[in-house]
Amino acid sequence: MNLVLGSLFVFGGGPREHRGRGLDRLVGRIEAALPAEDRPRFRAVLEAERDSYAPQLAALRAASGTVDEATAREPFDAAALKAALDAWTERWAAFNVAFNGTMVQAMQAVSPTGRAQIAAARRQGR
Repeated sequence: MNLVLGSLFVFGGGPREHRGRGLDRLVGRIEAALPAEDRPRFRAVLEAERDSYAPQLAALRAASGTVDEATAREPFDAAALKAALDAWTERWAAFNVAFNGTMVQAMQAVSPTGRAQIAAARRQGR
């Protein structure tokens, strides 16, 4: 799944605007594609499995902050940015591995209609 469906990490009611960055934005997109009756099931799996991916998500977000710092640094240090990006890429891969099982469980919890709607939204590039 490789963050195929991205992630669903926002727990609240109803569809959301697709604001934010990274996982939060992707989760908003997936949640918006789901029928209303599937959203609580989806969120319940994410919440139940949070401990299995939260450490990797925190590390990914910290690495993202390091990328931002290196990008804005003056004088600019290309080697520092490259190192920060390399570390971010490693954290991204680790998060994907940790989160894939959660996504599979979340997709198992939603209806066939919900899964079809998510697949259709992915094809449309939403």
